[in-house]
Amino acid sequence: IASIGETIPISVISSQLADIELTDNGTLLTSASDVRKLAYDLEVTEGGNHVIAYKVTTETGVQERSFSFAVNPEVREADIPSGIIDGINEVDDNTIVLSLYAPGKDFVYVIGDFNDWAVDTSYFMKKSGEGRWWISVTDLVPGEEYGFQYLVDGDILIADPYSPLILDSSNDGFIEESTYPGLRPFPEETTGQLTLFTFKEEAYDWKYNDYTRPENEELIVYEILIRDFLEDHSYNSLYDTLDYLDSLGINAIELMPVNEYEGNIGWGYNPSYHMALDKYYGTRDAFKRFIDEAHRRGIAVIVDVVFNHAFSQSPLARLYWDASSSRPASDNPWLNQNATHPFNVGFDFNHESDATKTFVKQVLQYLIEEYKLDGFRFDLSKGFTQVNNPNNVGAWSAYDASRISILQDYADFIWSIDDKNYVILEHFADNREETELTAYGMMVWGNHNHNYNEGTMGFTESNKSDFSWISYKERGWDVPHNIGYMESHDEERLMYRNLEFGNSKDGYNVRDIDVALSRIELAATFFIPIPGPKMIWQFGEYGYEFSINRCQNGSISDNCRLDLKPIVWEKLMESKRLRLYETFSALNHLKSDYEIFDTDDFTLDVKGATKSIVLRSTDQNVVVVGNWNVEDDNLSVEFPSSGTYYEFFSGEVIEVTDLTMDFSMSPGEYKLYTDFQLPQPDITSSIIDSEIGEIAFNLFPNPSRDIATLVIDLPQSVAGYMNIYNMEGKLIHRDRKQWIEGENQVTIPAHSFHPGQYVVHIVSDSFHFSKLFLVE
Repeated sequence: IASIGETIPISVISSQLADIELTDNGTLLTSASDVRKLAYDLEVTEGGNHVIAYKVTTETGVQERSFSFAVNPEVREADIPSGIIDGINEVDDNTIVLSLYAPGKDFVYVIGDFNDWAVDTSYFMKKSGEGRWWISVTDLVPGEEYGFQYLVDGDILIADPYSPLILDSSNDGFIEESTYPGLRPFPEETTGQLTLFTFKEEAYDWKYNDYTRPENEELIVYEILIRDFLEDHSYNSLYDTLDYLDSLGINAIELMPVNEYEGNIGWGYNPSYHMALDKYYGTRDAFKRFIDEAHRRGIAVIVDVVFNHAFSQSPLARLYWDASSSRPASDNPWLNQNATHPFNVGFDFNHESDATKTFVKQVLQYLIEEYKLDGFRFDLSKGFTQVNNPNNVGAWSAYDASRISILQDYADFIWSIDDKNYVILEHFADNREETELTAYGMMVWGNHNHNYNEGTMGFTESNKSDFSWISYKERGWDVPHNIGYMESHDEERLMYRNLEFGNSKDGYNVRDIDVALSRIELAATFFIPIPGPKMIWQFGEYGYEFSINRCQNGSISDNCRLDLKPIVWEKLMESKRLRLYETFSALNHLKSDYEIFDTDDFTLDVKGATKSIVLRSTDQNVVVVGNWNVEDDNLSVEFPSSGTYYEFFSGEVIEVTDLTMDFSMSPGEYKLYTDFQLPQPDITSSIIDSEIGEIAFNLFPNPSRDIATLVIDLPQSVAGYMNIYNMEGKLIHRDRKQWIEGENQVTIPAHSFHPGQYVVHIVSDSFHFSKLFLVE
């Protein structure tokens, strides 16, 4: 970019004697013969686009090259057309209008596929009075993919802040073809990040539009970091894993950030383009297909959104940047120069700014309408304040009316688009503030990791394992909007601490793997049935024991928190872990299927080593009792009514005549009683007593639509058969087996069976047992 009156020095140097010509837009500027160098000072006298070409002729041939520059036209002030929003606007069958909010800037060009990535005065943007730059781009072809950037003030090169997708010259080369097929190479003519969009893109064919979401209080959320959940970290594999999640009994999936963030393999809390889907997990259509299938199964999809901050790659930061101090400039419309709270990362949004509010709302509306998302978890929502407490954690957490107003405004906007959308806050503020926010209809995260983990480790003195705050009633709320969890992406794993630091006494040792897993069963039985929404962190249902701070070399360090973690699906083949999974599954289905688990009449007695939960309603009652000690202990609990009670896991029947019942329980023992009979869960069948000793037996996944795996752990070798019968008793599959001592695995081709119920029957001279198997 040049200016009228500017002089551009040009040198053309040849390694051989040559005839050299220099032209400007085809007009000869100067020439020389039999020279090795031509020097010329070009004085810029005319506006517009200039192509400076040089032709060098030697005895061995001719070379021609060129470079270009533009002289800015006068900025044209023009009202932006009605209905145009920031970003990409399709206005007819071959035209888009681009709009960029950049008040105070001198000029803006669009460069892209439609002008060969050149600075071209035909793509010099107009300016509207409110600081928006805009331009119409014509002659676009429906179905074609286009890329573009904005060049602002001659030296700021950015993609559109509202990009639906970006290309990244630094990181895209590390994305596998299998994850994102056909990803376009980054153009050689430019660098950085560019906006990628398909003009008149064919709309995704949503198949399950009549999906009804679970109510807030019914949510059983499963939190996932796709990177550490699936080897190929793809939406396609996540789609294939829905059988597993469906069988687990969850009804909502919460994905850690999937928007474009810096790099490829982080957690996603370093956002650069808040609206663009990160390609590391797959294509936009693959994401939609996953959501559509989740909805078919009655599973909501929630995403983690990060509006507390942006990182330096974000165009919102780069447009107004103070390079001398490496922070946003004082005139940045969106970002504070200095964070207003002590736990900020990146660059802090000013949520009292109209520019920020417009940005956040437009991104949220796009995500709802484009992807049919069921809700959002707002990361670090306590940071949405301009009350300045940068070094005072206590003051930052105190009641803040301005922060409440900001969050209510965002919630109202979301509900104006989708009145049942979940608004979930990672807040952890003063209870009075959270009371007000939840009463308004939002939900908040409830972290009970410390108390549950103290209990699973067997440390119950001084009420340190008291998790009663998981009850919304304990907090004085009228609504069950506390999403309680024992683990999340931010907390240490229960099993890691069990195995590293667990208590022991008289041969009962929590650090023993089987005991440690049974303690998680105990915790689940005192977690899921409590009224109110719940959340499970990925693999918590089978006792994931690798530390949150595990380094890739196996050591433990706080510096490794964001490192890749082992993905160990094979552990589900271990009988004790599968038993834990089945316990979680049984409890989740129980919570979803019976209204008693939504009752508002309940009591928690969970302070000491022995704990109990009592749920009451007019026609159903539930009593949970357990010994969290590491030795035998006794407890008394008052049952809500007399009569017959059924123990859910074992089928044990007790008659309650005196409402106060006494129990003598082994360490880690738990029981869940109902005064109505339930189908006994298929958990205890995993461990079978036989003539040759204890046998562990499991079939997974069940139900299945593809391949299932039968696992049998035997105390000695034995010959036998695996028979599969349909429900009419007809033998449809038979394998003769020489079972070995230890673990045996057999693949069952469920895809070759018709959908329906089957019985898998294992038989030998020493034992026989069966398991019901469902093919979808």
